[in-house]
Parts: sequence; structure tokens; C-alpha cells
Amino acid sequence: MAQTRMSVVFAVLVAVVILLTAKFFALPRAYFGITNSWHQIELVPSPKRKLTKTPHPEIVAFPIKVSCLYNTGDKLEKVTTQSDLDQVTYPGYTDVTVLSKDNVYHRGDVLTVRVVARDKKGRPKTYGGDFFRARLVSSDRSLQASSAGHVTDHCNGTYTVQFPLYWVGGVSIKIQLVHPSEAVQVLQRTRETPNKRFFFCSFVDVKTKSTESRQCFSSPNPSLPPQQQCDFSKREVNGTWICEKPKKLPCSSISMCRFDADKSWKRAARLLSGKEIKVFQKPYLETELKVDPKEPIRVLEAELTTPQHLPACTGDARESGVTLGHWSAKVWKSSVCNVRVFAKEDIRRCLANKTVHTQGDSSQFQWCKRLTEVIPLSKTDTMGPEAKVGTPQRPPHVRVYDNDQWNISVRWQWHHYPVQITDWHYFNDFSYTADVLDSIRGGQNTVVVLGLWAHFTAEPLDMIRSRMYAIRAAIHRLKRRSPDTQVFVRTGTTREHNKGMLKYYLLGSDWMAYQITEVIREVFRADPDVVVLDTWDMSVCQPGKDHVHADQTMVNSELYRLLSHICPTN
Repeated sequence: MAQTRMSVVFAVLVAVVILLTAKFFALPRAYFGITNSWHQIELVPSPKRKLTKTPHPEIVAFPIKVSCLYNTGDKLEKVTTQSDLDQVTYPGYTDVTVLSKDNVYHRGDVLTVRVVARDKKGRPKTYGGDFFRARLVSSDRSLQASSAGHVTDHCNGTYTVQFPLYWVGGVSIKIQLVHPSEAVQVLQRTRETPNKRFFFCSFVDVKTKSTESRQCFSSPNPSLPPQQQCDFSKREVNGTWICEKPKKLPCSSISMCRFDADKSWKRAARLLSGKEIKVFQKPYLETELKVDPKEPIRVLEAELTTPQHLPACTGDARESGVTLGHWSAKVWKSSVCNVRVFAKEDIRRCLANKTVHTQGDSSQFQWCKRLTEVIPLSKTDTMGPEAKVGTPQRPPHVRVYDNDQWNISVRWQWHHYPVQITDWHYFNDFSYTADVLDSIRGGQNTVVVLGLWAHFTAEPLDMIRSRMYAIRAAIHRLKRRSPDTQVFVRTGTTREHNKGMLKYYLLGSDWMAYQITEVIREVFRADPDVVVLDTWDMSVCQPGKDHVHADQTMVNSELYRLLSHICPTN
């Protein structure tokens, strides 16, 4: 009997150990299999990135960021009272101190800053999750130099910010509290609310011209019975698009779609309490912190100067997980590889006899537009007779720009829905990126550039993650067909938020864009088939103003990075 009781006790202890192990050591969903609100996709385990010896003295490797977002949930479920508001990170009392401020700094060193978050009563915060923007700028305006700082969240209300020192002279520290952790928690909750944006599509009878408009959804809508749905989803690419079924017209008569901005913004605002709205107002929103010391820090030339020979920008020049560089005189200076400044003639020679396939959002189209100006390229009409105006069924629209003298072709396509455009656009003009990749023959003169982020900031994060894994699988199929094809994926950037209006933050906060950037890094980290063009740091410290459609200075340097990988040598 005693032996039986001992066996039972032992079995219970084993079960407890297994449960505790599963709780504390469970791997993130994205590393093995995702079961999201769209479709299930089998994922290959993502290899852990190994930090190797830095290939160049100016490259500083930082640890993979740990999210402390969910720590706030144990402390503050929702901002509903003044007492809750008093617990919010308050920029006026948050301390920013330079560690070892009496040290003599040289170019190539790393300047370290400690941030201690405090609430409105001056009490230190005990949990992390605040979203900061850190920059280092030259006090000598003639240098026009700036770089991004890398923030480490210690999940206890303290943060470490590291600034590699790239240039000689005075440097000033700029740290902005973009969102306190309580606002980040609100953004997290609203983002994970599906179908908060309003989309409508028209269904047209070509013969009778009869038209019906119906609401459409970027995520499954459980309240809509299957028999009342037109399901245009494509499981193999993790794409979801479901519309209310017209009363008289067939689903195949879908014609044009649009985004209703006013209804979307009002619905998003209703997800917040009155007190929560206040954390998206001054002083909690985008406020510069006071730095100790106030005076610029002098940076001297390195004691042991060594020739700076950066490697060529080949596929081996991995950019994820390191400081990427700095701005100098409105040109981005990479610390990873030798990014060249391309004159018009250099661009023509680099892209001669090449076809460049680009797909994404309008920020990616800016690259194409700039190439049409500098090469130059002429637009070719790709619309056939079956795609005349008013015809619902038409093939995906491809914008083709050619230069016959240099045999250069640049092709542009939108990514598929959700697309946040208020004008009516033909539904079939949009293509899933994985399908486009499967249609490309590839070869040594084929370049593929992808940029998907701006229209996904308001969607649950698993949407862009599952879409990216489907894209990665299509890239691997393309590379198996044509190993010499060059494939690039760019990340997101900071953007404008007009007059600090709440609606722009709820659907397009920089925190949301940064989370997508982290997803892109996660999916393609250490993937030998893809070069990630990480543009986040560039935008954080850019010379111009934040805008989803960046200025020419930013676009030029983004293109120089791309071209330096395509043509790493003269």
C-alpha cells in the first residue's frame, strides 16, 4: 500500500514538473506552427542567431530584443481612473543619465545612457514596455551627422540606450518618449482586434450595369454565416478576404474596392476609454526627455586609427542585429558594408540588361518612381482589351517601365488586400506576393524587391507574420528554380502623424510599424536566400521629416543600399 502511495506521489510530482516546464520554457508561436485567425501554416523552426566577431571595428552587435509588453498587464489592466493615469510613465520625471560621463570618448566607442522611467508622482516604474526613440546628432551643424540609439528594455522600468560613436566632434543625445507602456498596451489591444477597419467592394453586372456594394473583411467574421459570404481567401498564401454576399449578383461579379477612413477611425476610437485617450496626448505623447548632462559630449579621434575597409555588399553582409550606420551630409554611411553613392550613369550600368520586379505599398513604389527619373524609364501600358474600364474580371495590373537603350525593365505591382486606399480600385489589380514570386522565371539578371508594411500596421500581427512566412516559402521555390536571382525584403520606417490626431496612432503608430519590422527580421533572420534591407534606423535619425513617403534624401540612400548589393563593385 505504501509503495502504491509513493508511486502516486511520484507521478503527481512528475506531472507538476512537466507543466511548469511547459509554462516557463514554451517557445513563441512563430517558431514552430502558427494557428492564427486565418489559416494554419507549418513553419520551419527559426534558427537562433549567433553573434559572431564583428567584421569591422565600427559594427557593434546587440542582443536580440526581449519584449516586456505583457509585464504591464499584471500591473494595470486598463486606464480608467485618475489613479491609473497617475501610474503612467511621465516624461517630466523620467531620468536620463549618461553612464561614465566623465570618460574621454573616441570615435568607435559606444556611449551608454540609462533611462529610469517614473510616473506622475515621481515613483520609479517597476515594469517595462515604454517605447522610446533615441538619436545622436552632431552639435556642429556643418557635419549634418546623426545616428540611431539602440534601446534595451530591462522589464523593470529601467532601460539602457547604446550609441556607437561614428564621427569626431560634439554630439547631443536626443531621447523621445514616443508612447508610455500603458499606451503601448492600448495599441496592442486595438491592433489585435480584427476587422476594425471598414472596407467595401462593389459587385457589378456587366450587361445590366446593376451594382451592389457590400462590406468586406480582412479577417474571418464569425457573425457572418457561410451562406452569406463571398470568400475570396487564398489559403496557400495565407490571404483572407471575405465580403458580404450580394442579394442578386454572384460573387464572381466583384469589381472595385475601397477603404472607408472615417468609419474605420471612429470604430478604432470606440475601443478606448476616456482616460486611455489621454495617454495619446501631451505630455505623454512624443515628448523629448531631459538628458544629464545637457552639454554636448566631445568625441575625439580614435587613439589607434586603422584603415576603414568595409566589405563589399554581398549576400554575406547580413544587416540584422547590428548598428547599421549613420547619416553624414544627407548621405547614409553604412557600418556593415561599402554602400556606394551612385551617379546616374552608374545606375544605368548597374541595372543594364536586368529586370527588377518590385511589389509592396506606395512607399516601395517611390523607389520605382525615382528610378524612372534618373535612368530614365518610359511607362508601358500592360492593360489588354480584356481589362477595359468597367470590366470586373481583369488580370492583375503590372506597371512596366523600360529603357531600350540599356535594356532595363522595372515592374511594379501592389500587394493584395488589405490596402488602405480611399479611392475605388479594381479588386483584381492586386496580387498576392507569393503568387507573383511563383510566376517569376528568375536568373542572374533578375532582381526582386519586396516592401510590405504600411497597410498592415492596423491588423493583428499574425496576419503579416503568416503572410511573410508564405512569401519566404515562395522565395525558396524561386531560388531553387533560379539560384542566381537576387531577392531583397525591406523593413518599415517611421511616418508622420498629422497634428497628433488620435486616429493616426491607432491605425499607424510607429510602434506598430516597428513591430512589423521586428517580424520581418524574425522571419528572414539568417535566411541565405534573402537580403533584408533594414531601413528602420535610417528613418529614426533621418535628416528630413518623418513621412510614410520619405523625401528624396531618404529614397536616394535606400536605393544606394539596394544598388550596392546588386553591383557591389564598380
